[in-house]
Amino acid sequence: MYLLKLPTFLLLLFIKLSTVKSQENGIGKFEEVFAWKQLTYNFNGVLLQKDTDAEIDVTRQKRQSDYIFYNTQFKTEAIRNQRPVTSQTTIRPTDDESGRFFIRYNNVPMGVERVGSRVFVTVPRRRYGIPSTLNYIDLAAERNNRSPALKPYPSVQGAKTLTSVYRTRADSCGRLWMVDTGLLELPNNPQQLQPPAIVVFDLRTNEQILKYEFKAADIPADNTPTGLASITVDIIDNNCADTYAYIPDLTTFGIIVYSLRENDSWRLSHSYFHFNPTAGNLRISGQWFQWSDGIFSITLAGSSRCKIAYFHPLISTTEFSVSTCLLTNRTASEDPNYWENYNILGDRGENSQCTMHSYHEGSNVMFFADIGRDAVSCWNSGQSLRPSNVIVLARDSKRMSYPSDLHVTDDEVWFMANTLPRFGYSMLDTNEDNFFVYNQVENLNVADVESNTPSSDHLLLKKRFH
Repeated sequence: MYLLKLPTFLLLLFIKLSTVKSQENGIGKFEEVFAWKQLTYNFNGVLLQKDTDAEIDVTRQKRQSDYIFYNTQFKTEAIRNQRPVTSQTTIRPTDDESGRFFIRYNNVPMGVERVGSRVFVTVPRRRYGIPSTLNYIDLAAERNNRSPALKPYPSVQGAKTLTSVYRTRADSCGRLWMVDTGLLELPNNPQQLQPPAIVVFDLRTNEQILKYEFKAADIPADNTPTGLASITVDIIDNNCADTYAYIPDLTTFGIIVYSLRENDSWRLSHSYFHFNPTAGNLRISGQWFQWSDGIFSITLAGSSRCKIAYFHPLISTTEFSVSTCLLTNRTASEDPNYWENYNILGDRGENSQCTMHSYHEGSNVMFFADIGRDAVSCWNSGQSLRPSNVIVLARDSKRMSYPSDLHVTDDEVWFMANTLPRFGYSMLDTNEDNFFVYNQVENLNVADVESNTPSSDHLLLKKRFH
């Protein structure tokens, strides 16, 4: 059932009903909406729960194997020799997995976004056996189901046009934007199946309305598509035809800017897009490792043509900003003063390395998905950015391990945690919950979180609760 046009109070009622069942699983100011040990899929009424070689065919009986195909040689040797499991001992896909339609263990969700009564969940193809990269959950239909099956979007057949999507973002014009990296991102054997592209769906008709393949100048290296993990949409003066998309490139450290009106793109560079090597040591999900991801997330503030674009590298604790009018000026980098037009806002504090962040216009508050401390935090942007002004709203080393996506929609904060480092460097325990979706408890207020915060009288989500 499609409820995008229902009144807001009915949508909130559906969402509230979907989370009442799990309030006892809440953390801090957030409550659990969904949780999975492993993902399942619903292909036109057929539940995909077992590993399978072939695509779903409802006319024949499915193979009922629970086998998981991976090579444990390196991990077994490491344990035998009492060595830690590191990136060198990571479980790797083997030839046995090649061409397999569904390998349940390999399906790790990365992005989450609520649009109306639907929650979109992305599963990038970083291994073999991912049957659908873009999926959704009907909140009204699944309100009593803690671990619902994912439905391919826009349909079982339509989902085949997409290779690998990390995160989506919907806009106020009823469109769902994403980057399809076109990459089967296998460790040591990446396969570029189609060119990386921006893809847009009309949420009213569920039809694809745009596919823009990036130009050669946008993709400076073979590994650039691995870094196109998010997208930010900027509508100018409420004109849906005049829209820009900003795509951070965390791998080769740039921003790709796309103009819908011109149907063209260009690439920008700056030293602030690079990672900070002093912030590269991480311990998440019991794993020690180093990463070098650059610019990861862009969020916008303001309603004028020239907005503030806040951004940060994943491997950094520093936040930066720049005017969107600089980003949308394709010749801006030719100005000798171009480099000085980017701003350092401040530092969020120790272990505050962050994947996605999102700005709430009604309250001037920004929310952060902190992987370094397994937390969600916030900052009142009307104040200076320093550790004492950043408030941790919820924190849990297990159930909030690696918050991979976060966004504010309709005055609600939604985020996902997916235990990704354990999947990459060790092994998930499929007998326990590994993937979680949360949203905030009603009447989330900074005063309830920390009495001595400078913004203790400031409602984080004004519109919803006034």
